[in-house]
Amino acid sequence: MSKLNQKRANGKGSVIYMGDNRNKPWGARITIGKDTNGIAIRHFIGFFEKEIDALVCLENYSKAPFPLYIDEKKYNRIVTFPRVPYPLVSVEDPHKEIVEKVKKDNYTFKQLFEKFQEAKLLTKEETMQEKIYHIRPKNKPFGRHYCRSMLTAYHNSKELWDRAYKELRTSDFSEQLVKSKKGADSLRQMVNLYKNLDAFALEEDVIDKGYAQFITTVTSNRKEIQKSKNGKIEKERLFTYEQIDYLWNMEIKSEGKQSKKDREQFIRDFWLMLLYSGCRADELLSIYTANIFLDENYFIGGLKTEAGINREIPIHPAVKHLWEKYYNPNNEFLFMQPNGHKVDYDYYLWHFQNNFKNLHPEVSMHTAHDARHMLRNELRILNVKDIIINSIIGHSNDDVGEDIYSHVSIEEKQKAIKLVTYKKAKKLYVIA
Repeated sequence: MSKLNQKRANGKGSVIYMGDNRNKPWGARITIGKDTNGIAIRHFIGFFEKEIDALVCLENYSKAPFPLYIDEKKYNRIVTFPRVPYPLVSVEDPHKEIVEKVKKDNYTFKQLFEKFQEAKLLTKEETMQEKIYHIRPKNKPFGRHYCRSMLTAYHNSKELWDRAYKELRTSDFSEQLVKSKKGADSLRQMVNLYKNLDAFALEEDVIDKGYAQFITTVTSNRKEIQKSKNGKIEKERLFTYEQIDYLWNMEIKSEGKQSKKDREQFIRDFWLMLLYSGCRADELLSIYTANIFLDENYFIGGLKTEAGINREIPIHPAVKHLWEKYYNPNNEFLFMQPNGHKVDYDYYLWHFQNNFKNLHPEVSMHTAHDARHMLRNELRILNVKDIIINSIIGHSNDDVGEDIYSHVSIEEKQKAIKLVTYKKAKKLYVIA
């Protein structure tokens, strides 16, 4: 026994020299219990080229024990455990368990993303189901457009694919963002991907600490504000009041066929309806005609998951004529294409890009989702309580229960929404 090994205290394990014919002759061994005859049952937790490495292994293990995979026959022989028992896992084939754990601990960025994609992102079939029926599987947290942005961000991160994920640090993520030379929107997608992968890696015990949370927030030239909520930074791109006035007084600039003019007008109408309802774009496009109650000035909306969350949303008087314009009791949905099909997000996006964006640079730096942020911000400026704001706009976080929507009456929501004028001069109100 070496002088180094003699210094170890009882119960802390020992280092055993296994012979000259081994590449790693030094074994780190601990006692995991005793059998019926009082004979010690021992287990090797690692083998090393140098004695000092085996000693360090024992010392680290005594400070932070990790589960050991023990053959079930060997485990069943244990009658008494050490005074401070080690975490043991009885398995039929320890070698298989150890190999799988080693593979998991050494996932590359690419391998981790593939597991993340399988667990969290929509499949092609699920994507089509959400597109057509606006129904998302309960176990999938992200919508199809967000899933697509995650895939795009993944393909923009090729230089990280073969790196061991547990070795990545904030500087590695930041360097990739700089090297990508992408615009602000693409950079935000990449940051979101890295944060989601960190969260997933922590869930799966691939890493002990996530570093993506320390990435410096990516900014753009568009008007933005930051807010901190539950330790997270969110980006909100707000319309100005002048831009909303522009939409109201917008001149139709399309030339040629009337259909182009109609689609340009549709984008403008759609944005105004979003600004005064706070709906997500997909949500408003999927409103059933049967769920619209014009006489009572509200409609029923909400992302339809398997849990079935629907909420009553007030129709603002300023845009009621737009609801009446597109409402047809013979149609299944509020918005229909000329060919009789439902207007989906891809249809909206194509016409925004081709029949609106270049004609109206005054507002086309925004997205449809910015309208949702704008209404929430406006209601907060007016001192409307969060419970009412959430009941109108909805909430994507799990910390808001589904029953919140039924605790606020439609009359309270209508009273709150009527306060919104999108004018600079405001009088503050408190809606109880």
